[in-house]
Amino acid sequence: MFSVELEQAAAQAADWLLQHHSPEQAKIAGPFVAQLFTALSHGHSFIWLNDEQATLLAAQTDLVGQDGNTPLILIGKRLFLGRLWQLERDLAQEIKRLAHSKISVANEQQTAANLAAWFPDTDSKGQRDAAALALLQTFMLIIGGPGTGKTTTVAKLLGLICSNAATLPKIALAAPTGKAAAHMARALHSALSRFDLPPAVAQHLAQLEGQTVHRLLKLRPPQMQPQFDRRTPLPVDVLVVDEASMLDVSLLLQLLRALPEGCRVIFLGDADQLPSVGVGAVLAALSQPTVLNRETAQKLSRYLPDFAFPVADNPPPLSANIARLTFSHRFGENSGIGCVARAVVAGDTSASWAQFAHFPNELAAVSGDVRTQVQQFYRKQEAFWQAVDSNHLPQAFSRIADIVMLTAWRQDAETFNQAYTEYLRQRRRIEGDGTWFAGRIIMITRNHYSLDLFNGDIGLVLPDSEDTENLAAYFPDGDGFKKIAISRLPDCESAFAMTVHKSQGSEYREVWLLPPSSEAAESEDITSGLNNALLYTAITRAREHFVFWGGQPAWNESVGKIKKRQTALDYFIRRQFNGEAV
Repeated sequence: MFSVELEQAAAQAADWLLQHHSPEQAKIAGPFVAQLFTALSHGHSFIWLNDEQATLLAAQTDLVGQDGNTPLILIGKRLFLGRLWQLERDLAQEIKRLAHSKISVANEQQTAANLAAWFPDTDSKGQRDAAALALLQTFMLIIGGPGTGKTTTVAKLLGLICSNAATLPKIALAAPTGKAAAHMARALHSALSRFDLPPAVAQHLAQLEGQTVHRLLKLRPPQMQPQFDRRTPLPVDVLVVDEASMLDVSLLLQLLRALPEGCRVIFLGDADQLPSVGVGAVLAALSQPTVLNRETAQKLSRYLPDFAFPVADNPPPLSANIARLTFSHRFGENSGIGCVARAVVAGDTSASWAQFAHFPNELAAVSGDVRTQVQQFYRKQEAFWQAVDSNHLPQAFSRIADIVMLTAWRQDAETFNQAYTEYLRQRRRIEGDGTWFAGRIIMITRNHYSLDLFNGDIGLVLPDSEDTENLAAYFPDGDGFKKIAISRLPDCESAFAMTVHKSQGSEYREVWLLPPSSEAAESEDITSGLNNALLYTAITRAREHFVFWGGQPAWNESVGKIKKRQTALDYFIRRQFNGEAV
């Protein structure tokens, strides 16, 4: 996202170019350009115009057109910057290309037997149907909230794919951030251990490791052009991408362009979570009810006759390329976190607030100043600090997930981290005015490709294993950890507290959520300020306990504040799949 200064500078530069191209028309279009850059800074790909504005701009033919040959694009009442129009249009084309790829026919008898054996329970029928449908598709979305079994479903789907392949396929696992990629790999390996696979398939899948999309594409600064693209496609047969809601339009387009013909791509995610920090809301735009056409239904029935998907003559584009998992194995009807999360998604203020009284052992709404917060936070981290004092790296790292303070605003996270650091200094865990200390949890904020560290990666500072008089930073690396000298670290920050957006892809035993401070100004950006999607995302980072550091008025306002990104991706997809010009 742009800062205010960058937004203004970009708008001024664009206005200057328009003035140079057509001075008279630029006087009319200029104010709309400023609005477009403001919308862009909030993640929108276009702005809506009224009838009068659309008629006025349509007459500025030197600057405004419909075919991509002008700086501004007007489609009906949608006004785009040419670049954003091109991105979403091209993304729709790539999705169509991948979705229309030919696919090998599954061994129906073997597939039916595996589906019955691997999804034996009534509670797993949704997962079974999703995996079976995905066998028919080269482009597939499997969406659902925490605990609905997305990773379990994809693990068994990969087993089905491998079991039907003449040669074992090349599979890649990716996610937008390092921690999401690592979490995905761990969850997948755990899921693979819970059902029977042929030994060769089990061994093949057990070797899979997660990586960031940046690392997969080998994006390199300063131009950030990928090594893999349409001319040099990725050497993969199957790509699984977790936390798809965090992908912005530009990165997703680069990823899809790099996929070879016939490659299966499977996206996992939660459409109710926050969208990407960049432009677009890809997962939300693609999410829709599953509806099969009769041809797809007939194919699916050959190895799964009792599927539960509806069938229609002319379903919407991509409606057979999505499956929504709704049964939560983690957060059922007796789960406070599950109940409050569902009530928040429904926008029900009274029902969501009532869950705090119904589930006092899982949910709490409290008040207190920052000093109270840091003192209680320190007590909650007792096991973490014991592991730090023992210099037990694996145990200390596992204890990072005990608790986190999440905030709606970046400056509130910084305030908490500073206050907590001062409290640790008072507890004599930090010597003098030092910045680095054993037990400091850090988050990388700038990609460093040679060190294989990426924005969002979480590390832990402990005594250097080879020189205990000095400190080093440690990061997860496969089944172990890699050590990075403090002097070599890229830009990073303390991560005892972080924004809700930066917590995506992570889970914590206990989550505290701090509403925006009174000094913070409201923003239209869905990823900033407390709103419905941000509140839901924060709640669902918690496995056992959720604490809201605020009262009912702030809570109700957040539940009722529903912000939507303006994206035209669904419009372009409809046009592409219907064979209409865009």
